[in-house]
Amino acid sequence: MMMPVASRTDAFTAFQSQLRTLCLNEFPCGSGSWRTSTEKNVSDTRFTVTLKDYGANKEQEEALEEFVTSKFSPYSVDYSWSDEAKGLREIAVKSPWLITEDFIHNHFKTLRIVDKNVHHLDTGLLKLPYLEELTVTANHLTTVHSQNIPKTVKVLELVANKIDDLEQLCEDPPPELQHLGLGLNNISALHDYITGAYWPCLLSLDLSHNNLCDLIEIINKLSSLPKLRNLVLLGNPLALIPGYRGFTIDSLRKLDILDDLMISADEKHHFKGLARRKEYVLDEAKMTVKISAATGIPPPPEMLSTEEAPLYPVTTRTYYVEFKFLEDFQSKTRAESDNKKEQEKDKDQEKDAVANGNPAGGDDGGDKESPVTITEESSDVTSTSSPQPDPKDPTLTPSHTPPPTLKLVPYRTKGIHWTEAGFQFQYSQDIVIDDLPALKEYFKKGMELSIKEDKILSRPAETEESTEEPKGGKDGKGKDKPPPPTGDKKKKKKEPEVELVHSPPEVYVLGTYTLELAEFIEGEYMIDETCTCKGQEGTTTGEEEALKEEDDGTDSKKDKKKKKERSDSPKGKKGKGDGKESKEGKDKGKKPASKPDKKESKAKRPGSGKSQHSDEEEEKPPPPPLTVSISVELHHWKTAQESIPSQTVMEKMALLEETIHE
Repeated sequence: MMMPVASRTDAFTAFQSQLRTLCLNEFPCGSGSWRTSTEKNVSDTRFTVTLKDYGANKEQEEALEEFVTSKFSPYSVDYSWSDEAKGLREIAVKSPWLITEDFIHNHFKTLRIVDKNVHHLDTGLLKLPYLEELTVTANHLTTVHSQNIPKTVKVLELVANKIDDLEQLCEDPPPELQHLGLGLNNISALHDYITGAYWPCLLSLDLSHNNLCDLIEIINKLSSLPKLRNLVLLGNPLALIPGYRGFTIDSLRKLDILDDLMISADEKHHFKGLARRKEYVLDEAKMTVKISAATGIPPPPEMLSTEEAPLYPVTTRTYYVEFKFLEDFQSKTRAESDNKKEQEKDKDQEKDAVANGNPAGGDDGGDKESPVTITEESSDVTSTSSPQPDPKDPTLTPSHTPPPTLKLVPYRTKGIHWTEAGFQFQYSQDIVIDDLPALKEYFKKGMELSIKEDKILSRPAETEESTEEPKGGKDGKGKDKPPPPTGDKKKKKKEPEVELVHSPPEVYVLGTYTLELAEFIEGEYMIDETCTCKGQEGTTTGEEEALKEEDDGTDSKKDKKKKKERSDSPKGKKGKGDGKESKEGKDKGKKPASKPDKKESKAKRPGSGKSQHSDEEEEKPPPPPLTVSISVELHHWKTAQESIPSQTVMEKMALLEETIHE
């Protein structure tokens, strides 16, 4: 069953529907039969006026006013959509003859249209000549025609819409507008529309949670607003840049509030001069991920098994923490530069080969591997490629286009063997991201963590002699080979000669966790958390594996005992004595058989081994939780000096460039 789709409405139509909720011509408002008439017939009142009837008209009006003003009244309605709605209803009680269409339109100074499925600001709003505050939030506006906005508007809120173009908004804006709210929209560029030429009186500007990325360009446009004092840019990708707050404060010296935080004199002092160092303010973010420790990893089954383990295969288990993040911008550019240099070398070698008479693909160059170019698609091992939509498809509208898939690469700590003291990884990784919109989307989804185990089996390599050796341990003549010498010196020499063949690692996911990182979009710089991971379904711990192996071993022992008892029983084998002895043994075995059964039953009744084992299992405490201690930091500059790279870092970069050239 399809859900009904709400019809598209205009702003003035939504205003009229809200106006009808006041019931200005219905009880208790308006001039109806429920009101006492002010003009009475003299013949009816000449001899009937008493003290009881005196002032009844006033009391009736007060009662009607109480119906309107009291919040506990059944006739109370919602007045939140305008500051003048309640006053207009009181006028409809006191002086209903004043309620006309022009009076209503002239009465409103504030109007809020929230979540009314508005798609267009129509010309009907011009009928409100004294409107000063217009709020149209949580609707479906894509563009706003400033010609349809009353010129008296001083506050214009257009938050939580789908506005992506500001051209029509700046054609003829209200000249005295002081606040403009454009947060939670799809604005990716300001161009020349948010400048002092269009908004000379603008004091406050909200551009939060849009798609603005170019910090230097945006700040240059906003610096032309002569009276700007309050600015909100939080939630844009540019706010993830380390020098975002410092560069904005130093560039807009008249600014008092940035992202709802007062700008102190110390901040202005610490960031002084940063606006002149634009070459250091890059459109990239830097993250530091630290994984300190992990607890609750179960011991491997080799340590829990009570039976003697065989010599081979040798089991090696390593444990590590893996997380997925966007690819590091710096490492990616280095890899691309290396590939370009390799391609240039290959081209030079091909030219030399052609010059020497060995064309490409000849005998001399047949064994040479072709260079592999690492592109953005091929470098991501874990990304899932999805078919891209056809832009020429007429059925595909912009609202139905799927969001771009994030290309993530795995990062992992070093592998550590199991220890009772716990796992101290002490892992730290700096990641530089230049794709700021992708980083914002990544923060919305969160970081996927997983604790993994690599299991590698090692066996001795099979030599040619062992493979050609005939069965039975005999040589070619059919004789047994002499046993190898058992001297200690021989053993010591043979031990290092054993070559082990390692199998591919078997990866087991012990637990997963999704770390919430949306706080970085809201202005946080550090998230430090101890994550309690959830176990994967279908995976068994080391203790469970050991118990399974023990159960398999006990079952096999029981089966062997049963087989042995059957073979040793008189029915299972023939007696060596006379037939009488065998018959007597059979007859004797029938009668006293009940006595040992009773003893055995009495011995088992107080508490059998199974019941004790089950009690121990019930009393056993649950395993400790699987936790990982992780901290993620978004770098931000606290002073202007942090923008200048230190000398040691510059030296490292110089050495790195030298090694790349070599």
